This record gives sequence, C-alpha cells and structure tokens, in this order.
Amino acid sequence: MPPIINTCYGNCSDEVLLQAIIQKEMGAFEALYDRHASPVYNLLIRIVHEENVAEELLQDTFWQVWQKASQYNGAGAGISWLHRIARNKALDQLRRQKADSQPKLMQGEPTEWPLASHQPSAESEFEQVWTCQQVRQALAQIPCEQRLCLELAYFEGLSHQEIAEQIQAPIGTIKTRIRIGMQKVERWLLGCGYTTRAWPNVASAKGM
Repeated sequence: MPPIINTCYGNCSDEVLLQAIIQKEMGAFEALYDRHASPVYNLLIRIVHEENVAEELLQDTFWQVWQKASQYNGAGAGISWLHRIARNKALDQLRRQKADSQPKLMQGEPTEWPLASHQPSAESEFEQVWTCQQVRQALAQIPCEQRLCLELAYFEGLSHQEIAEQIQAPIGTIKTRIRIGMQKVERWLLGCGYTTRAWPNVASAKGM
C-alpha cells in the first residue's frame, strides 16, 4: 500500500484512529498504516528473519486491525496493541514452522543440522512469551507513560533515543520514566512472589 497523506487523520492519536477504524473509516486506516507499517515490519523481521514472510505477516496484521479494531479496549497505548498483534502472528508462524519439521522426524528421515539449528530460536521465542506475560501483569499496575516507555524498550527493543523520537519527549524524560517504571514493576513482581529472575533485564535492550 503506497503512503497516503491524509489531512483529516494525520494529526490524530493512534487511539482516535482505532476508534474511527471501528466505524470503517478508510482514511483512519490509511493514516495508521502509513504511521506504523515500517516499525511493525521491523519488529516482524527481527522475529521471523525472512523478508517475504515478514511482508505477509505485516499485511495480515493490518487486515486484522481493519477487521477487529473493536477488540482494542483502550487499555494501554494503541501502538502496543498493534505491536502485540504483529508479535503474536510472528510467534504463530514460528510454531507452524516447527510443526512442519516434525513429520520428518516421525518418519525416521535424517534431520540435517541446519534445520535443527533453527529449533532453539523458536523455543526461545516461546519462553519469551511466557516471561512477557508475567511482566505485562506488572506493567498494567504503573502509569501509562511509564508503561509505554518500558514496552517500547523491552518488548520492541528500542533505544532511549528511538523512544524519545517515537513519542516526541526529551530523552532525559524517557530515561527517568524507564528507571522509575522498572523499580515499580520489580516491587510488584517481588510482592507477588516472583524471584528477581522473573524480571527480564530491560536495561539490556538496544542502546541502554
């Protein structure tokens, strides 16, 4: 889909665009696509590592947004909901790839080492999903501006500078929100009985 400049929706927030998409406003959908297609594709390619697959998943992601925008309940930033759809589709793709490789093993056919080398990557993705669920419960307890910065840092792997550019806030503010948000999330997890190992190292995200 080529970029389209929409004067009606170009300055609207993601949340407003999603509400308009529920009403099947094509202009709002085009504005959302133009704004987020590139970062969503970058997220997908980091998971599936194949350009053609990432492109197909990108189209599937926005098709789901068009069809099921009403599933966005306003909890959290619209961009986080959009990225969650894309990430789930990418993980489903990894599961399908893993399932497709298993019949050969059941038939007793030899498995080449290059095929086997992809399996740890898929398994690590599944482990990440399980860990992320714990962190998301904690993120839901903190202010939305801190939650958004942490989601972009941990779940999307963005640097401080990239987050500052994306949400148009000073980089010092981003660092403060991430630091305070991390402290609140860790306290919440520890209070619920999780060990410190259940809290992934957000500081290890790119550029931190």
